[in-house]
Amino acid sequence: MLNGIFQDASFLQLLLWISGALFFISLARIFLLRRQNRRMRQETVKMEKLAAEQQAGIITSHHDTASWRAKMQRQFDALRAELAVRLDQSERSNEHAQKKLDESWQQELDAARAKIRKLEAALSAAPKPEAIAKPLIPTLPAMETLRIEALEAELTAARSALTTARQQNAALRLSSLMARRRQSAPRRSSMRTARHG
Repeated sequence: MLNGIFQDASFLQLLLWISGALFFISLARIFLLRRQNRRMRQETVKMEKLAAEQQAGIITSHHDTASWRAKMQRQFDALRAELAVRLDQSERSNEHAQKKLDESWQQELDAARAKIRKLEAALSAAPKPEAIAKPLIPTLPAMETLRIEALEAELTAARSALTTARQQNAALRLSSLMARRRQSAPRRSSMRTARHG
């Protein structure tokens, strides 16, 4: 019977040692878990602060970007309005200059036509060399012929000047038209840029 009691005591002692070891292991594990939880709380606080700072930085960056875009849009609108005003002024001045040029060319053409009509009238009124009676002085027919030839040469020169003036007027009209097209090209490109923007 004593042998059985000793065996029970040794078994109980073994159980006690095992229970104590498990208890100490549990305490150590609990301590480690609490320490790990404390570190995780500290890391969580740091991460929350970092996330808040990053969010504030993102909001500031969005605000700066929006203000920069608004500023660039205002500058672009102001530049486009200024260019539109300059283009309108240039078109008005070009139209005025074209009108003045047309008037001056028309005056020159009218003057040339009047001179041609005057020369033609003088030629038609001048007597033909064959119809001129033989005068007492033999040099008069030659002088009349020279006068008619001079009038004919002047008429030819006037007609040539009129043709040259017409050609120059046509060339100036063409260059003016091309200049208007070149001036209207920046307005169309700015309108396309504004539509895409």
